[in-house]
Amino acid sequence: MLRYSYRRLYTAVYHQQHPILNNARLHTTTSTTTTTTPPKRSPTLKVISKPSSPSPSSSSTTTQQSNNNNVKPTDSPTISWPPKIDKPSSSVSRSSPKTTTTTTGNNNNNDKTFVSSYYKVNEENVLSYLDRKKLLYRISGHEIVVKECPMCPDTKGKLDNLWKLYISRETSTFFCHRCSNKGSWFDFKANLGDLSLKQISSTTGDEVDAHDVTTTIADIKRMATYAAELDKHPDVITKLTGKGTGERGLTLEVCKKYQVGVTNQSFFVEDGWQDQKCITFPWTSLDKKGNVITHRCKLRAVNMKALQRIEPKGGKWGFFGWHTIPADAKEIVLTEGEYDAMAVHQATGMPTISLPNGANSLPIALLPLLERFEKIYLWMDDDVIGQEGAQKFAEKLGIQRTFIIKTKQGQDDGPKDANDALLQGKNLSAILSTAANVPHDQICDFSLVRTSIYNELTNPASVNGVKSKWFPTFNKLLKGHRKGELTIFSGPTGIGKTTLLSQLSLDFSTQGTRTLWGSFEIKVARLAKKMMGQYTGVNLEDKVEEYNRMADEFETLPMYFLRFYGSTHIDKVLDAMEYAVYVHDVEHIVLDNLQFMLSGQSKGVERFENMDESIEKLRHFATQKNVHITVVIHPRKQDIGIPLNINDIFGTAKATQEADNVIIMQNGKNFRYIDIKKNRFSGHCGIIPLSFDPDTCRFSELDTTVVPKVNTTTQQQQDAPVSTEHSVQ
Repeated sequence: MLRYSYRRLYTAVYHQQHPILNNARLHTTTSTTTTTTPPKRSPTLKVISKPSSPSPSSSSTTTQQSNNNNVKPTDSPTISWPPKIDKPSSSVSRSSPKTTTTTTGNNNNNDKTFVSSYYKVNEENVLSYLDRKKLLYRISGHEIVVKECPMCPDTKGKLDNLWKLYISRETSTFFCHRCSNKGSWFDFKANLGDLSLKQISSTTGDEVDAHDVTTTIADIKRMATYAAELDKHPDVITKLTGKGTGERGLTLEVCKKYQVGVTNQSFFVEDGWQDQKCITFPWTSLDKKGNVITHRCKLRAVNMKALQRIEPKGGKWGFFGWHTIPADAKEIVLTEGEYDAMAVHQATGMPTISLPNGANSLPIALLPLLERFEKIYLWMDDDVIGQEGAQKFAEKLGIQRTFIIKTKQGQDDGPKDANDALLQGKNLSAILSTAANVPHDQICDFSLVRTSIYNELTNPASVNGVKSKWFPTFNKLLKGHRKGELTIFSGPTGIGKTTLLSQLSLDFSTQGTRTLWGSFEIKVARLAKKMMGQYTGVNLEDKVEEYNRMADEFETLPMYFLRFYGSTHIDKVLDAMEYAVYVHDVEHIVLDNLQFMLSGQSKGVERFENMDESIEKLRHFATQKNVHITVVIHPRKQDIGIPLNINDIFGTAKATQEADNVIIMQNGKNFRYIDIKKNRFSGHCGIIPLSFDPDTCRFSELDTTVVPKVNTTTQQQQDAPVSTEHSVQ
């Protein structure tokens, strides 16, 4: 490594003047702020914008006030949420976080992605990216120093212009002492053209800039009346404070402190609309005078727990109970549900809030509000879904300051969540004291897996994954849709692979699985139209007058789309996937199809090497990020009428060897069918016969007891061993 004595002196002096990189040697006691300009409103099918960077005030003693300084004068008809607050730089010290604002070279702060100063990017991934971009670097202490900054003007080979780009090994934030570009790791990739705001679109409104979405004064006034209605409904009070079956054991004082209320709302149940009495859980803050302001509200029907919604539609995310957090608090508890938050606060007195979307996601728009806390306790449900969510959120928040609580405390029949623990008379303070950091991802002892093994033995369904509602045999064979797996999907051209995968992804998405679709041969609008028809179960052409209503329903799904089309390098796709996992907590990724994605990038034998490298990277991504990846690979050309086997999937054996599941869609004599060829989880293989409705583009499972048996000349032949030799189509 190159070392120069004058360089060390220069760097030390420069860091005192420009304390940017976040590491143990660099500390800053100042903060800077900039103002941001709201972008133009996005179109209906919105492009996922990297959210602007709201964050707490640089002074912890004024954070609460700045967070809540969002009510405009009464002559203004709207109120923005979240409040316009500055983004903390990743240059803050661990012991005393301060905040600054980062901007890109074009000074467009709306293009920034907020990343907590506690968030850690895998250093191996950083170095791999620099190698990929052919950027020479050296490792010096807590930084990776790059020889030539790709964002700088021409260095002209002058020594004084070299080795000016610093990347933190701890947080991967970057700063160039020559061109002054700085930001998060995602910003670095965006500046180099590998991450664009237009690469991902969404069915939801999550990506709209925080300053572009407003809550009206009328909305605020209406929601403010809900809490006052609680005293008028003794049945709801009994449900909240009683200790019987279905009751919560909370005190009325705590319920009122958290502004729990009551209202009536209409829900579409079966064939018509029904009025339902609902308990309301507000997302709040305090204004300058200490008054509680409700920005949005989660409504849950009293008699039907499954009926719930968030109002007003299109607002931004918030926390239940945020107004109860003291301005000088340095520790906070985050729970999966609202009842759990109130239970923890009631039993321990700890500042406690609940996540807006349970274990499904932690929106990055809320991360700035949590930046000032030195310790964050994640009290999620002690089940597979809850603990997976805790692991995922701990990485977002910073594993060194995040502590995970397991309510069961190693007891196989212990309470699942904090509210259950309260009802069972457990000591919640004692449970809280057992909170522990996330263990090293490559080291564990038996105690860490003991409960998981017991749960799998006593309740196998807990590890089976998300069940399909449309295909019962899918559940019987594959046992569900699990995170961390790689599925290879194949079938003849035109058989309906995209249509079936679209339906399956909708199946899981309607159950909360956050999905990212990458179709490299079909434009997003066309794919979304197909999905809408499948989702609503009608022919859209026949129901044009109801389009807006159906679109509103479809828009609520956690479904996102890659905008790539045609040939795209695997690394660019992985960059977008990484961004979607971080920003939107994506759990299922569909890539359709691999040949289109890699087309024209290589020839001959190199095609197979390119495919193998792509499969290896996708396999690593699925495991490292704990997401399910489904990859479509076309088969080699085959004679019509001959069923496909694993050998017929294009490429070498690597794809099918790396895959956890191999599924082939086949043409039978009497019907099409799903042919499960490989199932690493349970080992069960078999077929699922299908029928197809062209009006709704939906497949449905045929009753195997009444349909004719698959009758093809070679169906009964056994699959030959998978070849490892290359072949050219």
